[in-house]
Amino acid sequence: MTPDEVRRMRFGRAPFGHRGYDAAEVDAFRERIAQAFLGRTVLTAAELRGHEFATAALGHRGYDRDEVDEFLDRVCVELEFARRGLRRHPGGDALLTPEDVQRLRFSPPPRDHAGYDADEVDVFLDRITTTLAHTGPNGLTSHDVRTVNFGLAHAGTAAYSIEEVDSFLDVVARTLEAEEAARETAAH
Repeated sequence: MTPDEVRRMRFGRAPFGHRGYDAAEVDAFRERIAQAFLGRTVLTAAELRGHEFATAALGHRGYDRDEVDEFLDRVCVELEFARRGLRRHPGGDALLTPEDVQRLRFSPPPRDHAGYDADEVDVFLDRITTTLAHTGPNGLTSHDVRTVNFGLAHAGTAAYSIEEVDSFLDVVARTLEAEEAARETAAH
């Protein structure tokens, strides 16, 4: 994803009868994202996850919330790869590919902070990779991802940043939700 792609991104309007996100606020935040891709500002996954847009003014539909949220999920993944100096595996329109999961590396937790047990997270990442590579009845569901609980690492053992892992799991869950919705639609 390039700064120009971020700037050119367009969102549909919220469905009739619904108020989406305030368009001007989303556009301003999108420019901040473009600046982050240029290295002119720092934007963390936590800031992306925690950012709340105002609802469009009464009488205005604003931007479709799902489209904006999906875009922010994609940005989380892209910024993480850019931060680590890695290029994403080309995956078409897929929000997340098995190759992306295999190449992803989490940071250790900040000094004096707890972190997830790295071995537990790595085992779950293998399951995510398998699920994304082979869609079918035996893979993980979005519910599985949203409800997974990792133990905290003991002193002296490998640990991952809780914030980074949780941000990534949000992206995985949204990816699986989109696939589940597509399968449900195809079944009907």
